[in-house]
Amino acid sequence: MKKQISGIYTIIDPQETDDIFNLCSRIAKTELNIIQYRDKKNDFETMLNIASKLKTICDKYKKIFIINDYPKLAKKINADGVHVGENDTSINICRNMLSSNQIIGTSNNSMSEIKKSIKKNADYIAIGKIFPTSTMGKKDRNVVGIDILNQAKEITKIPIVGIGGINKTNVESVKNTGADAICIVSAITKAKNPEQVINNINNILNN
Repeated sequence: MKKQISGIYTIIDPQETDDIFNLCSRIAKTELNIIQYRDKKNDFETMLNIASKLKTICDKYKKIFIINDYPKLAKKINADGVHVGENDTSINICRNMLSSNQIIGTSNNSMSEIKKSIKKNADYIAIGKIFPTSTMGKKDRNVVGIDILNQAKEITKIPIVGIGGINKTNVESVKNTGADAICIVSAITKAKNPEQVINNINNILNN
């Protein structure tokens, strides 16, 4: 069965941290639910090695483990799913490659992209950037604001993930749209104490 997309979601990238395994272990012990591995630099063999170790950590703490961009890698290590952008591998290619239990999520920056993802039956729809941010290649994406999450919730039952510039000062406004999951990256991964940040955000979400 496919796992449910909900709660706090983050993305870890070996180029953005000194020790990706330590970071993964630390955040996997918290109330966070979903960890995505993103890697734009390493070759496939290196990624396979990194992803296998990250998956072991995520499995141990029962976290959903998603691979960014590489369905082949997701298939090889039996990750929980794959996340693809508008310009990456299409949902259909992923569907043909992965098992029916694996999740396919998409990045969306407009209502027309959201409608395409709905049509292609994505398993979750990530929408952003909600607030200004330059984290992980998000510099060029338009800021879409909060309202687009409300609009998406009105037209689909597919889980909606808000992403981009979200932190503890604005997470409540994202939660209030009914977004199913909230993706918070630099506020968690760049924190000295990511456990505390996740704990604070979790308290806001459950309040």
